[in-house]
Amino acid sequence: MALLQRSGYLDPDVKMLVEKLTEMHKYGRRGVQLTLEGTPAKPYPVVRINGYRLRGPPVSETRFRVIDELPHDFYVVSVDAAARILFDAGAYKILAAKVVAGVWRGVERVRLVGPYKRIQLFDDLKQAGDWLAEVELEAALKLVREYPGAFVLFDRPLVFNPESRSARAYSMLVKRTWRVVGVPKSTSLRVSTGESLAGYLYRLGEKYFKGLPWVYHPVLENPRIQPGGLAISVARLSPNAPPFRIDTPYTLAERLDAEEVSGVLAYLQDFSSPGYPLPLKIVHELSRIPKNELDLDRTLLLEDLSLNGVSSRILEDAAGSEFKSRFIWGVGD
Repeated sequence: MALLQRSGYLDPDVKMLVEKLTEMHKYGRRGVQLTLEGTPAKPYPVVRINGYRLRGPPVSETRFRVIDELPHDFYVVSVDAAARILFDAGAYKILAAKVVAGVWRGVERVRLVGPYKRIQLFDDLKQAGDWLAEVELEAALKLVREYPGAFVLFDRPLVFNPESRSARAYSMLVKRTWRVVGVPKSTSLRVSTGESLAGYLYRLGEKYFKGLPWVYHPVLENPRIQPGGLAISVARLSPNAPPFRIDTPYTLAERLDAEEVSGVLAYLQDFSSPGYPLPLKIVHELSRIPKNELDLDRTLLLEDLSLNGVSSRILEDAAGSEFKSRFIWGVGD
């Protein structure tokens, strides 16, 4: 405790934090739950989707499966879009998105689309998130028309606001192909004890399948939560890699085993990205918007807006918002 005190933290706060974390990871946030026979109940996955708290089946070592790479020459479509704020005027924000899509046949890249950019104005960032998902789904839809039956990879959960345009775009996509897979780099999945589900399964997997790639399925299966339903797994695609959440439509889970889907993904790794599909890594890297590119885009946008006589107003709005963020709230330093 003394170490954090030296940095100005109050000792009671630190002690309370340590006690809470210890309780969470040793005993569970809500304490140990017991069955009617008085034995400890098994924890279960907890997933929040569109405001609903859903519960998966209790965690069990019997749901683990060891996976092998599944060599294939399937077409694979991979899409990613990165967003940056061009101008933050407080009441509204102007966002830029850089989109990249690619097509692979097995591990051989066939085609690259983009990068190209989209721009839009939003009142809040939730709208921006829906728009970014829609942009990615539109790019995937265009390629699926040319490559029917392709696997489509996203680095996001396959969960969409039911009232959003992204949900409608996703519904159109799963009608064209049920081979849609989401592999987000981070996840908020939890166990009923409050722990991270990925971390919990990693430790359990190390106990029974140390040094082996595996998939845990199902974390959750629900055929009605959204168009196409939803099936969630957690997979460790390489012996030395962390586990990732894997989302698929429920219709895919009905036709392909989780081991097959994980084997298809595992085959798409290479030495530079163990544990993660290379097509997703490539489009992610190419879709990044570095600061110098963002600054140039801001300048070009202002030049376009100056023709309509509104560039000075946007600069004034953005300057006021930046002043509040930087000097009052201390954000962005």
